[in-house]
Amino acid sequence: DYSAGPLNTLGAVVAGTMLYALGLSIASSSKRISLPFFLKNVGIRMALVLSTLAFLSHWLGFEGWMRLFALTHLAVGSIVLLYAVRLKKIALVRPRSLDDGSRKTYLAFSSSGIAMAIMTMSLTTIDSQMIASVIGVEALGIYSIAFFIGSFVDGIRRPVSQALSPQFANLWNEGNKTALGKIYARTSRLLMAVALLAFMVIVPNLDLLFSLIPDPERFQAAKPVVVLILASRIIDYSFGSNGEMLSNGPYYQWNLGVLTVLVVGIVALNFWLLPIFGIAGAGWTLVIAYTFFNVAKAYLLWWKERLQPFSWVHLAMLLFAAVGTLGALQLSGASLAQHILRNVVIGGTVGAAFFTLRKRL
Repeated sequence: DYSAGPLNTLGAVVAGTMLYALGLSIASSSKRISLPFFLKNVGIRMALVLSTLAFLSHWLGFEGWMRLFALTHLAVGSIVLLYAVRLKKIALVRPRSLDDGSRKTYLAFSSSGIAMAIMTMSLTTIDSQMIASVIGVEALGIYSIAFFIGSFVDGIRRPVSQALSPQFANLWNEGNKTALGKIYARTSRLLMAVALLAFMVIVPNLDLLFSLIPDPERFQAAKPVVVLILASRIIDYSFGSNGEMLSNGPYYQWNLGVLTVLVVGIVALNFWLLPIFGIAGAGWTLVIAYTFFNVAKAYLLWWKERLQPFSWVHLAMLLFAAVGTLGALQLSGASLAQHILRNVVIGGTVGAAFFTLRKRL
């Protein structure tokens, strides 16, 4: 029964999300994203907490709670868009009609953007669907735990991507390859540092993390998958924002082609590796697929523009991470003293890496 109420509520959430995305893109071109991010990550969560308390106190019914949640999204999106319009001093007038050449370019770019968004969203569910169909639903439950632990770091990547996309578009339009190269290299270093930090903190503490789950023996098969997913994130993040550079510049069609190959490759690799390795096959699929995916994009940027993000800093970060991880793994054990000592080693290595490389990041 699809009554008007739920559809109107969903429509308000979708409209607010679209307004926010548009406003964030406009604000990002001026490198003024603090207010949009604050409203989205703090404002909506505060409204959610307060409305939940009101619901639990019986001041609001469930329908009222959903309406308030939807209206908060709509309000945040509207405020962010108005802020961005005022920031850029955009005149709210009817846009001019496009000539035939501009219309074709616009349609080609927007169509590729829609296709890339669809494939990007599909990447988040392909492995789960294939595990359920090839191995079974029980294996999917185990994999879901591993994927949740291994991919929480993705929350860092999304806001970086949203903030940088308009900047890349502006720099491509200006032909400023020097600035493009600097941002490319810096995002590579920073994102790789985040992925390595996650690997160092999580992998030596896997036994502790899984001990917090009821009946942890059921999820032992998830541990190697967590390691593989984190390794795939290190590979993906170490190449920086190459996807955003390609999709917001003259090579967006190339990026669409590479992304299409990635989707097909993940499906093929899962069909091959899942029967052999079980759910660990999904982890190996991510490692292999993202390696080839990022090498292809990096080669394209080097071939076309002579841009590459790597330096000795990447090797230094890998060395610190290897030393810290291996040192912590040598202190395996379930006692409180061993947990503390293991994380002291991790913290000391992270601190040494930060003070050594902070000016290079």
